[in-house]
Amino acid sequence: MKKLTLILTLLALLLTACAGATAPTVVEPVENRRETQSESSAGVVTTEGTLIPAPAIELAFAQGGVVAEVLAQPGENVAAGDVLARLVGIETVQAELAAARLEQTLAQQALDQLQRNALIGAAQAEKALLDAQKVYEAEKRGWNVSNRARASDLDLSIDDYISAEVDYRAARDKLISLIDRDVSNPERHSAHAHFDRKTKYLSETYARLLGDVAANQHPLTAKQVRLLNAIAALETARENQSRRDRQNLDPEQLAAAQARLAAATAHVTAAEAALQLYELRAPFAATLLRFDLQSGETAVPGLPVAFLGNTAAWIVETKDLAEIDVARLAIGQSATVKLDAFPGEEFRAAVTAIDPVGRPYRGDMTYQVTLTLDRADPRFLWNMTATVNIVVQD
Repeated sequence: MKKLTLILTLLALLLTACAGATAPTVVEPVENRRETQSESSAGVVTTEGTLIPAPAIELAFAQGGVVAEVLAQPGENVAAGDVLARLVGIETVQAELAAARLEQTLAQQALDQLQRNALIGAAQAEKALLDAQKVYEAEKRGWNVSNRARASDLDLSIDDYISAEVDYRAARDKLISLIDRDVSNPERHSAHAHFDRKTKYLSETYARLLGDVAANQHPLTAKQVRLLNAIAALETARENQSRRDRQNLDPEQLAAAQARLAAATAHVTAAEAALQLYELRAPFAATLLRFDLQSGETAVPGLPVAFLGNTAAWIVETKDLAEIDVARLAIGQSATVKLDAFPGEEFRAAVTAIDPVGRPYRGDMTYQVTLTLDRADPRFLWNMTATVNIVVQD
């Protein structure tokens, strides 16, 4: 009986101990615990990033080819536009560019000359019209179709033109006498409408005359030849004078000069673009941190060979900042940066840019944030791994 009592007592104690025990602790993997902790905590957003100079760029040739010359060395400071290297065959492109620029200069000079001579051209056109008018007046004297019923079609057309030309000049002189009046003046308005009608009729009469000259099958008299030449010269001079614009420029000559300049400029642009394929230039003043290129080797298009950076300033670009954390950030927020290369050291920084476009990273949508360090350190190297703690206010 005592033995049974002892067994029951021990069993009761064992059950009591099991009932009061806590559940076993599940240890989270180190990697998972770090990721969860790095996302955010109260008042701080933690993320990883890469240290790079600001500004910085990786340069590559746009086309392949054999390297003709290398004009810079690693560690050298270069200015914006400096040529770092050239490919074989660039001489042909340079010659094409030189020829294109020469044509552009000549085309611009021609256009400038045309514009400078606008008044001279207008005066010459006016004089040519006056001279043609005098010759025409002299040749039409004595012209008379006594019997229209027996006259040829050509003689009738010449007679009609002479009559229409007289009416045209009368209407023009009337309009000129009223040109100082306001455009709303009824008399000037009427004179302008009358002039337009006479101008149209003269043009139609001249067109019929040209048609009758082409259809004429009889030999022309000396008088007809002289008068027809005078009419043709008058109409040509009148057309040249009337088509000049308000800048006293001939529209056709102006259009031709502008088209020539536009074509030359397009040629220069194309030649400059072709030249860029054969040259590697620094886009801004910086230090050539690395240059993986030698004369005689083959350049692969798109493969970075030059790494330029301004080491006077450095930034960190984040790579794993989740969307739930980027919503807590703002420009100007302070931060501390820790570099794997320098354990135990911290560098002050501030948020200077937030990319509004997210991108997938390890299955999550992340946003790149740029932080600018307060000061540079001569130990900094391109692409050092950084951990960033950004101070936020929740």
